[in-house]
Amino acid sequence: MRMRFADLCLIALFAVFLALPTLDWLLHLDRSPTPNENRIPAPFPAWDDGGGLQPFLGGLEAWFNDHFGFRKKLVRLHNRWKAKLFGESASRAVLIGRDGWLYFGGGRMIDNHLGVRLLSADDLQAWQTLLETRRDWLAKRGVSYVFVVAPNKETVYPEHLPEWMSRTGTQTKLDQFVAHMRAQSSVEVLDLRPALIEAKATALTYFPTDSHWNAFGAFVSVQALVQAISRQLPGGLDALPIEAFELTFVDQSAGDLAKMSGVELVSRERNTPKLMPRPPLQPLVAQDDTSLPVASGSPGRVPVFTERPGPRRRVVLFRDSFAEAWYPFLGQHFARALYVLQYPWDAALIEREHPDVVVDEVVERHLNEGDPGELLKRDALPR
Repeated sequence: MRMRFADLCLIALFAVFLALPTLDWLLHLDRSPTPNENRIPAPFPAWDDGGGLQPFLGGLEAWFNDHFGFRKKLVRLHNRWKAKLFGESASRAVLIGRDGWLYFGGGRMIDNHLGVRLLSADDLQAWQTLLETRRDWLAKRGVSYVFVVAPNKETVYPEHLPEWMSRTGTQTKLDQFVAHMRAQSSVEVLDLRPALIEAKATALTYFPTDSHWNAFGAFVSVQALVQAISRQLPGGLDALPIEAFELTFVDQSAGDLAKMSGVELVSRERNTPKLMPRPPLQPLVAQDDTSLPVASGSPGRVPVFTERPGPRRRVVLFRDSFAEAWYPFLGQHFARALYVLQYPWDAALIEREHPDVVVDEVVERHLNEGDPGELLKRDALPR
């Protein structure tokens, strides 16, 4: 009798598990956010009289595979266990390091960091030609120029990488590039690594679960950038001290790498630095500049600007996502700061803006993999 009761319980439990996906499909019991899989779930197929039954059934199977009951919860549990038990990420583009740190692993990051892959002499000359062409074109118009590289997170925080990632080479592509430009060219190339590494003694400069620097890292890099710009402008510029801002530390949700690896619900950013300007400084508001045409190299991306009274100078930045964290800081030194989300130049935009200085901000991983010859062609600077 006991055995029969146990069998009945097992059968009932099995039936419940079989029914759960259907119940979720009908009642939407799984309230988990949709996991980030870098793709759009398959839609419900439409019947095509000309296609017949087989394509419809194939589409129906793909739709069911992406929408069966409790799929969102199961995918998130799989991602969490995979990371916790095996130290593996659900995304090939995310590398799980030590102490809860995540790193962007795309663009052959491992080879580049270990110094396995280096720039050739032709690569270095191509970068020099690109930057000198841009610098000379601006100089004829009385405009200064600074090229700045935003270091990858593993460059500033190698100590949280997996233990097996011990460096084999003596230098990286960024080492090569900086050394070459300082020896062979007079273009102002700003290497932010020393400032960001030194600032680690005060507070974190990068997010552990995000690929970008945080507000404190952005502030430190802007200080170094303003000093580099100051060397070229008559009268110079005074970089704002940290005392001009109120530094606080807060907890916040996890960053882009946690979302890519599917563990953002169980990860948090702890003691994240936040900076707010102290009077007489006022917070800057970044606005879309709809008066300008969309930059030619970035369809759909409108340039963003900040403005403030006082200084008369203007700056134009061609940038990537790292410079978004500069919005609250760099504009404090200029009447107008215009941020253009692309690497190729828009010469017509520069001439309309009449800036005092143009800044190129490029993340290290683009320097590792980018094609300076292609950028030079896309610039198409008018003579």
